[in-house]
Amino acid sequence: MAGGLCFVGGVHAQYLRTSYFIEGSSARLQLNPALQPTRGFVNVPVLNCFVGASSNVLGITDIIKMLDSGQDVFPNDDLYNRLKDYTRFNVRANTDILSFGWYKGKGFWTASVRLRTDVSSSIPKTMFEYLRNISSLGVNSRSTGIASRAATFQRNISDMEFDITSFTELGVGYSRPINDKLTVGGRFNLLLGLSHTDVEVDNFSLNVEIPDDISQAYSYATSKSHVKTSMKGGGLTFSDVNDGSGNTLRQVDGYDFDMGGFGIAGTGVGIDLGATYKVMDNLTVSASLLDLGFIRWRSGVTTVASSDENAKVEINENNYLNYLSRDFMDLKRFNMFEDKNAVAAYTTKLSSTFLAAGEYTLMDDKLSLGAMYSVYFVHPKTLNELTFSATIHPKSWCDAALSYSPIQAGGKSFGMALKLGPVFFGTDYVYFGNNTSTANFYFGVSFPIGQKRPDSI
Repeated sequence: MAGGLCFVGGVHAQYLRTSYFIEGSSARLQLNPALQPTRGFVNVPVLNCFVGASSNVLGITDIIKMLDSGQDVFPNDDLYNRLKDYTRFNVRANTDILSFGWYKGKGFWTASVRLRTDVSSSIPKTMFEYLRNISSLGVNSRSTGIASRAATFQRNISDMEFDITSFTELGVGYSRPINDKLTVGGRFNLLLGLSHTDVEVDNFSLNVEIPDDISQAYSYATSKSHVKTSMKGGGLTFSDVNDGSGNTLRQVDGYDFDMGGFGIAGTGVGIDLGATYKVMDNLTVSASLLDLGFIRWRSGVTTVASSDENAKVEINENNYLNYLSRDFMDLKRFNMFEDKNAVAAYTTKLSSTFLAAGEYTLMDDKLSLGAMYSVYFVHPKTLNELTFSATIHPKSWCDAALSYSPIQAGGKSFGMALKLGPVFFGTDYVYFGNNTSTANFYFGVSFPIGQKRPDSI
């Protein structure tokens, strides 16, 4: 299912912090709408994109495998030994469909169309144990569903969450110097929701008891969980099952997407606010608050399924395969059924970011030293980062930066960015192999247009 959910694309921070002090980069405007480039710009459509991922345990390769199916992840002994009580990961991506900016008088205007995807998840260690040892069930469809050998398999999983949101952002921004020290800026974003999926498993218990006498085998599962999806042209799929009392229920069996019927599933708004203040000739401080907003999802494109927490589902030859899947997002094991009474319009908040920074310039602005603190208010846990950077500006067409962000990568990585003419690329966390738990990358092509920034106000 997860692989299907990530059709749009697919981190701490959606923005490249290493770009913040590179004046010639349009990428830094995403971090603070009050920052003004040296000149107007137009970004080449689609070529400007950002993608990143972070986790408290998983390596980047592990995250990719988890979203694909997870079958190669769970038998990994090294990964299993590193697990914590809860494994969290976040994935974020953004692509500029269209983006440009220009000076008009003393102010700077920007307009953009972006495609964004946010993924967050919290998985308990007990879920990894369940998927790692699922083969020990020894299920055999030719018997009563359980192999003929004495065994007991019990697992209790609680507080598992998975959330993915995809939307298009139509933004207009404006910044303007108030005086020779203070510049303020803001950006208004119209949000068009494309898809949202929220899965919550409050509790899932599996009990398999296999005595020597196979005829006495009894296995069952209980679940308290629900899933909600909003998408025009897709969503949850169901199959009809008999509840044993002659009633037909619609059980979740997967996720479907129809590009032909794809469209807008919700609408919302967001704002970004920022300011810069020149303390002295060589010292500037700045701050911004990003992604203050929400999306309202329509009831007409929403499907909901939930489980009966009081139901004890017997595992037999008809349903045992539901419990053998190593795909951690296989919904069949949770025994969820369509819940039309729970369908209603609902609102989700954006994951906001607060950022504060300071920059000191040297050598006639050829070299700058900067520090930045950022807080990403993401579910299930807020992420903090401290970034130190050094940026050189040898030529108007060339900029380079090195950065060090010690918190999310555990001090084991560094960042870099390079601007050569219209091409800009960079990362806050250099990828060092499969065990890298935090990494991101930005690439873009941007051409200057219009007038340069006014030298004075």
